[in-house]
Amino acid sequence: MPAVPHRRAAALRWAAVVGAAALLVTAALTGRPAWSAGGPPAPGEGVEQVLARAAASADVPFTGTATSSGALGLPDLPRLGDVAALVGESTRTRTWWADETTWRTDVLTATGERGLYATGGRLTGWDYERDALTTGAPLSGARLPRASDLLPPALGRSLLAGSAPDAERRAAAGLGERVVAGRLADGVRLRPGAQQADLSTVDHADLWVDRATGLPLAVDVVDVVGGPVVASSFDQVTLGAPDPAALAVPAPQGATVRTAETDVAAGAATAAPWVLPTELAGLPALQDPSTTGAVAYGTGLLRLAVVSLPVDQGRQALRAAEAAGADPLEPSAQGPAETSGASAGTAETALVRAGALSAAVVVVPGSRDDGGGRAYLVSGAVQPELLSRAAEQLTADPPERRP
Repeated sequence: MPAVPHRRAAALRWAAVVGAAALLVTAALTGRPAWSAGGPPAPGEGVEQVLARAAASADVPFTGTATSSGALGLPDLPRLGDVAALVGESTRTRTWWADETTWRTDVLTATGERGLYATGGRLTGWDYERDALTTGAPLSGARLPRASDLLPPALGRSLLAGSAPDAERRAAAGLGERVVAGRLADGVRLRPGAQQADLSTVDHADLWVDRATGLPLAVDVVDVVGGPVVASSFDQVTLGAPDPAALAVPAPQGATVRTAETDVAAGAATAAPWVLPTELAGLPALQDPSTTGAVAYGTGLLRLAVVSLPVDQGRQALRAAEAAGADPLEPSAQGPAETSGASAGTAETALVRAGALSAAVVVVPGSRDDGGGRAYLVSGAVQPELLSRAAEQLTADPPERRP
């Protein structure tokens, strides 16, 4: 049985990719917040004002150290960078933030640090221990999560992205006040809306927002069984413009310089062959599907990430997931969409679950004219029912080919 270890290794590899794709929902794939900027805090302001100011905090400059931790337990495999560590361990960072386009975040380790500098729409990585620079990575677009995505401000804003204030007002509650990193913060607990609660594996997210500036200082996301999904908090923070010298990209003599490789998430988005819909399983798209093959859908805490795959890659992912013991998706309670497309029963599916994350590989057989079929990776911190609804829509009403 020599093939079994190889099949299991492949299955683990795809399980990790599936998990990383789900994390894109709260990282690079989230849309811009739908909140308007709030003014200075008023005495006794409501939770909607606190959330509006948090969502509009990207231009609040700061310098600080933070600790984030996750409990997703993804395997540490090649081409996934630091994803497994970011979502399964504790990560300590130091950040200088001027605005969304100019910042620096260092990951602090026991033996050194690894810095990431954003300037001019590009990223430069600096590995102090290895004396190595990595250049040419884009600042935005589909990608794997990075340490800066788990900073309290970035994580808090991503949780609010694409949400409407009136919906959040109904699903949010004040938590009072507490001191975080020496600053007075107002707390708000977000919950999935009444119509979303049965579809989400997230029970709530607690945001602690600086009263003076609206900057999120701490975020805790908890699943439906009371376990932590991700937590992030400043240990120390100073508000105000960072030292310009700290933002200067290093240029040490003799350092190794290499070009950044395209990670698996960015590669999948670029190679995606199908134009995804503007609405999926009742959720609106948070990006323009005509511009990318990886799209996040959702509102509030309910988020779904979808990547369209070449059918051969989809079949490989499907077989790998099956070799790891994955089961097919069950039909959704609402049934397939009524369209003139292919029957939803013709699709092959495999469901992978890792803690709060659920993901499905969906392969729809086709003819030679459409490349032999379609394939999708659908994932999120959601119940399998929502994945089934998405799979049935993608099967019954197949998207058109990307130009």
